[in-house]
Amino acid sequence: MGLQPHQPHADRAAGSRRGKPIKHDVVVDAARRVFLRHGFTGSGVDAIAAEAGVSKQTLYNHFGDKERLFREVIRAAQSGPGDERELARMAGSLGGSDDLGRDLRALGRHWVGMVLQEDAAALRRLIIAESGRHPWLLEEWTRPGAVMEQALAEAIIRQAERGTLDVPDAALAARQLILVVIIEALTRTQYGRRALPDAEAAEIVDNGVEMWLRCYRDRSRG
Repeated sequence: MGLQPHQPHADRAAGSRRGKPIKHDVVVDAARRVFLRHGFTGSGVDAIAAEAGVSKQTLYNHFGDKERLFREVIRAAQSGPGDERELARMAGSLGGSDDLGRDLRALGRHWVGMVLQEDAAALRRLIIAESGRHPWLLEEWTRPGAVMEQALAEAIIRQAERGTLDVPDAALAARQLILVVIIEALTRTQYGRRALPDAEAAEIVDNGVEMWLRCYRDRSRG
């Protein structure tokens, strides 16, 4: 989706004034557009209400304040098809994989595609820019990632128990895999400002996974 200014529909505004229930997703989507245009600090509740086609009081009644609304924007960006929960499920399943290289590459491709989605990348840049004044933004954004990292570390432990990997510190190994795959993709695209061709994304994932496996394969098995 683009980030062009959106004109609220008159019927939505009229409906909210008559006291009809507002659509949660409509307001959150409108808030996302305003935040991405003006930043968290520069966005006002008045502008968000106008974008959504609801009254300011209606917005306060349903969401409380601007901070709560931004938290809802973050949650929406991290939910839906291919979200962090799906990634955590995929990472967790690696513990029983009989072809770890293949399944790590599949996870990496899925993960890179998700973090480089246009709106997700733009929201990440906004949160990083605003985190100095509002540290809670970064805390909120990274919380699901910690769950994903933990699931990956637990899968690494299970693979080590099976004798596939030789990993003295699973948490460190999980972070290293993230660095050589996800952070490399973000850095190469300037945190999503440059499009990443599929072939280049696949190369980043394949090279990162192969390097990681060379470090941690259990060589005692020959």
